[in-house]
Amino acid sequence: MKEEKRLIEAALFISARPMSLEEFRTLTGVGALGYLKKSITELQKEYNERDSAIEIIESDGKYLMRVKNDHVERVKEFAQDTEISRSALRTLAFISKHDGMLKSQLVKKMGTHVYYNVKELTNAGFIKQQKAGRSSKLLLTDKFRTYFEKK
Repeated sequence: MKEEKRLIEAALFISARPMSLEEFRTLTGVGALGYLKKSITELQKEYNERDSAIEIIESDGKYLMRVKNDHVERVKEFAQDTEISRSALRTLAFISKHDGMLKSQLVKKMGTHVYYNVKELTNAGFIKQQKAGRSSKLLLTDKFRTYFEKK
């Protein structure tokens, strides 16, 4: 199990997105999903026991390695690239408080520049748009919940 667990750890470390058990199955060649889940649980326990600044979380059956919330503020300046612009982040904050709002309502509240922000946020995978009459309903995605989840 040690080799499979280390491969999973390396994949989680290098991946910027959540990974599924199916992806770990392909990576390790191990067909038993229960065995893989046990490996991930052991990794989570290892990180928790040594009081690491890193954690492995599960969201909707996918796994992600991230910096614990207690340490993000102090180390975020070292992140490689920001995924979204400051303007889009402000728009995302507003959308997060009004999940399911219409894009037309957002434009009325924040101005026409939000069209660019909505496109950026949709492309980054933080929101999705559903047609709602002549406008679109803006909904938060699982990616948003994974990145901004509070413990």
